[in-house]
Amino acid sequence: MYTISRFSQLCKMSARMLRHYDKEELLKPVHVDITNGYRYYEKDQLETALLIKKLKEYEFSLPEIKTIVQASDRALFPKLVQSKINELSSEVNRYRQIIAEMQEMMDTNLDIIQGERRPYDIWLGMRNEIRILSQRLQIHIKDMDKYIDALYENAGQHQLPLLSTPSTVFFDEEFIPDHSDIELIVPIMHGNDKDEAASKEWHIKIWPETYVATTLHIGSYDDIGYAHIALEEWMESNGYQLASPPYETYLKGYECECDVREYVTQVFFPVIKTAE
Repeated sequence: MYTISRFSQLCKMSARMLRHYDKEELLKPVHVDITNGYRYYEKDQLETALLIKKLKEYEFSLPEIKTIVQASDRALFPKLVQSKINELSSEVNRYRQIIAEMQEMMDTNLDIIQGERRPYDIWLGMRNEIRILSQRLQIHIKDMDKYIDALYENAGQHQLPLLSTPSTVFFDEEFIPDHSDIELIVPIMHGNDKDEAASKEWHIKIWPETYVATTLHIGSYDDIGYAHIALEEWMESNGYQLASPPYETYLKGYECECDVREYVTQVFFPVIKTAE
């Protein structure tokens, strides 16, 4: 058997890291001396230690590595690797887009620190009563598109004719990306209630008529805060206040496979006149 110091040299891991892996039950020593607490490893464990190092290089998390190392099903490993390949490919594409935006900023001498606030046209109108397919969720905001797709799939399975593009109502008072309180909404045609299947995940309800102040935002979702600010300033100047949480309707988004600068989002503020 090897002492933790010698095993550390063999696998090129620090003793501190080996103790951490022991605590996480990822790579436990085969023997711990009860008198002095010394840890001992067998030469067969070198293969496991080197596998852990390689998986860390491949950006696997410790829980993922633990699943791979302890899995009895050998077919699980290629599936997890393919999933990680897809995840890293997505990250690479994201960094490529960031690099392209940075390069464009340099080429066009844009001052990103100064920023650019675009003008927004504001309209006030009545949103008519409408029947909607609705799902209230607490999710990571990056997963929203996945849930929108699932909502569309549910509508198709239950033969619910859709009338428009999806919307999202935001209930959080602050931005909490990993636990966003939202409601996904898709308008549907009127039908017979008895023909509309109930679900624990989504339900059908009536969205009542209300006045809405609205504007169009063209471009990345990162800049959509400017549209909200424009609507807030319009309310303040014209004597209105929010009647219910704001929502966004995605007229052109990720499904078009276009540049984010071509995205079109309509932002709605349900409003009522401020009491004088």
